Amino acid sequence: MIHFWNFLRTLPIAHELSERHRPYAADSAFQTQAGSIEAYLDACRQRVEAARTDVDGKQAAWVIEGNSPFELKPDSNAGPRRGILMVHGLSDSPFMMRDLGQFFQQQGFHVLAMQLPGHGTRPGDLLEVHWRDWVASHQRLLELLEAEVDDVFLLGFSAGATLNLYQSLRNSTIKGLFMFAPALRISAMARLAGPLSYCGSLWQRFSWFELQPDSDYFKYESLTNRAIHEVYEMIEAVRRLASRTERRLPVFVAASENDVAVDSRATLDWFSQQRGQPKRMLYYSTAQPWVPEKVTVVPTHLPDQNIKSFSHTSLLQSPSNRHYGKQGEHCFCTHYYHLDPEKYRRCKARQEDCLGEMFDESADCDVIRRLTYNPLFEDMLTEIKAFLDEL
Repeated sequence: MIHFWNFLRTLPIAHELSERHRPYAADSAFQTQAGSIEAYLDACRQRVEAARTDVDGKQAAWVIEGNSPFELKPDSNAGPRRGILMVHGLSDSPFMMRDLGQFFQQQGFHVLAMQLPGHGTRPGDLLEVHWRDWVASHQRLLELLEAEVDDVFLLGFSAGATLNLYQSLRNSTIKGLFMFAPALRISAMARLAGPLSYCGSLWQRFSWFELQPDSDYFKYESLTNRAIHEVYEMIEAVRRLASRTERRLPVFVAASENDVAVDSRATLDWFSQQRGQPKRMLYYSTAQPWVPEKVTVVPTHLPDQNIKSFSHTSLLQSPSNRHYGKQGEHCFCTHYYHLDPEKYRRCKARQEDCLGEMFDESADCDVIRRLTYNPLFEDMLTEIKAFLDEL
């Protein structure tokens, strides 16, 4: 309900629409026609450089690199050749995969982090995106990576994890899944995004779920209703496919109970039904909830670090991450932008009362800055390493 109120509050400000809210180009066919990984990486990088509206100045090279897909090859080719295709979430960029990508490279994986069509360029490119565009691009990269390695694993965050699940049900060659905050169930309010997106032809503002300054180099802060609807359609497609197809795959999952973006209980339900081995899940929680077998509850209330809870955005990033880490340059405060300008100012100025998931305020935490890194990142890597040793 909070998100819908947020949407209503932004309706009068359609004048904020600017160049970045218009599509650069709707065609994503170049991603499905790439003849090699190198050609794909080059084409995406060129698209990012041409489409971004914020690549002026000394940060330009870093912005282009962070929003472009990347490849990391293992230092040694000894032993079985393992590859992993990494997929970021809705409104995100390949930058989100950097910290985990380096870890898997050190474990001997050939890492390929893709760029979902409509992402990494400008928010307007999500006005005409279709979830099947994501599937087509993913399928092509899967084929290219399979030509380089013996075994392929999939790692995804949020909507990227949902896409990986869909692909694992269609491709019998996939050897395992790594899922972080997967989007397996969407809220009833978010289902309104589809009808609203179709009203965009009557009033352009209806095309947008949220309008923000887009000050984050590596994540859209403005978001289209069409993109939310496409995630919903993809979740429904996974549900239909899973009802008639079963894959018993090794699976590693990490999720936060306090996540406001996805339904973490749906993740627990899904995990409990998985019959592949090995399987392991970390459930970050501020309480002691009941969880299925093979799930480890990790306490997330860390008063000594002024952390109240773990957010949707916190799982993937190391505390040392230059942009999202403990001393990172970005402050995630979008939840206050329209609702409370003074709290937004305090949050951006790092005058918050605590860190955690947005809207998780309390009497002792009136202003909460969204946590953008995982304080227990190294512990999580240890768990992933133990899971890899079981494979």
